[in-house]
Amino acid sequence: MRWKHRPQGSNWGDFGPDDELGRLNLLTPDKVLQGVAEVREGRSFCLSLPLDYPGGNALNRLRHPPRRFTSGRGDKLNYNFELQRINSQFTDVVSDDAVLLYTQYSTQWDALSHVGGLFDADGDGVSEPLYYNGWRAGEDIRGPAGHADALEGVSAERLGIEKMAETAVSGRAVLIDLERHCGRERVLVDHARLQQIMQADAVVVEPGDMVCLYTGFADRC
Repeated sequence: MRWKHRPQGSNWGDFGPDDELGRLNLLTPDKVLQGVAEVREGRSFCLSLPLDYPGGNALNRLRHPPRRFTSGRGDKLNYNFELQRINSQFTDVVSDDAVLLYTQYSTQWDALSHVGGLFDADGDGVSEPLYYNGWRAGEDIRGPAGHADALEGVSAERLGIEKMAETAVSGRAVLIDLERHCGRERVLVDHARLQQIMQADAVVVEPGDMVCLYTGFADRC
């Protein structure tokens, strides 16, 4: 066992000592069917913002807009590249891009290895950097040793985003309209306020539901 004590209110261990999914475990086949049953119209839409939203780096000075550039093919640019330059039998024309992207710049999926906390899980009086279910920073989620290996030296051996992809996130979604009640000013919405809004709009959140909070922020970008 990696820990003797778990943070108050956490679900460490609820899904097994080595679990890496957290409450994604609640997305059972029955929960997926419950989501399907909510469909009223056959329309499709995307919840993701464009990769270059919100623009600039006002929200976080450490994150910059994505950069897209043409990949190279030797000393040539691999854009509108006529393959007959390589082989006279070819008629293809190809274009390839490369992207430099800050993965938290726009819409994002956060793995359980994204945010942890300092906690004394061993009961020895020393707080350590830990992630969900007691997986440890430096051992299970390894960062770079320094700037020299910062590009290639990081690795989430546990709690990686691939766990979410393997599970697939499908189920019932519930929308809470914060803008309707709070406007577009910057306000603190605590648990009590959230409960008031849900009660006013008759919103019911059940175990395994995916909660979408509408703030109107993206409409102003």
